[in-house]
Amino acid sequence: MPKRKSNTPSPNETDEPAHPKKTEVTRSEGEDIDHDDICPICHLLLYRPVRTRCNHTLCEACMAHWADVSITSQMTTVGLDDEAVVLLPHEIETRCPMCRTSTTATLDPTRESSLRREYPESYKAREIEGTLADEDDFATKIETLTVYIGNEHRLIRAYDESNNRHDWTFFVRPSRTDLIEEMQIFLHPTFRNPRVIKQYPPYEVRRLGWGYFTIFVNIILKAGYSWVSSEAEDTPDGAPKGKLPLEWTLDFNGRGSQGRLRLKVRKEKEGQEAEDEEEREEVRRLWARQRVTDPDWEDPEDVS
Repeated sequence: MPKRKSNTPSPNETDEPAHPKKTEVTRSEGEDIDHDDICPICHLLLYRPVRTRCNHTLCEACMAHWADVSITSQMTTVGLDDEAVVLLPHEIETRCPMCRTSTTATLDPTRESSLRREYPESYKAREIEGTLADEDDFATKIETLTVYIGNEHRLIRAYDESNNRHDWTFFVRPSRTDLIEEMQIFLHPTFRNPRVIKQYPPYEVRRLGWGYFTIFVNIILKAGYSWVSSEAEDTPDGAPKGKLPLEWTLDFNGRGSQGRLRLKVRKEKEGQEAEDEEEREEVRRLWARQRVTDPDWEDPEDVS
């Protein structure tokens, strides 16, 4: 008895194969690598993959190199409602090289484990290449952060003859407070205690005044880090490029305003070496403060 003809075509009668079509592959170390596992920057197997908030995946070193060449320290004026994204250590903040939107990139350990299992030979080769090219070293040493600097403002009624009608708050808001040792803020010399040191967030100073002026601030990094900026300076206690000087002129128009800077730092030391250096740096910093307050102070023998 003839079988009833089905309305569903057989696999041989369709234009599409019976199984899902495999995406484009690349051969490496004798292994077929799926196109989705290829870094769009270096066009090799993803190595230490990072995922962006805009859902793109790249090699960690490729993302770090992109951030290194694309981030500038030029200040951009933004609205007061623009807030810094709080970053964790080793998160990268920059514009995505794929869609150009502002984003962060974080290591994806699940994807890395999957790549290791699926392409053991190719991934091992990428590890060797990365070691020879110092990619791991570069990716872990260059870190990024965003700094907002500005002031909030409120016009008030003057209750005396001082004409102090402006209630203002100056602030510096970094996305990575774990990198900051202290903020040195310098107000107009007519203020009582014009030099303000802030070692913990919020890094803010609130005052009443009658006119605007320029505030100078030094952002001091913790021991083991240095600014990647031509404007960076050595700290008074000798830390190379550990100080970044900035300035901000108070804005008494409306609510105030703020500027945004995309910045980079370099991690110089790790582990016990970093801890030892931080202890020595703290001693030098105490000596530097003592020299400011006591002109007759003489440093003991160097702690290095």
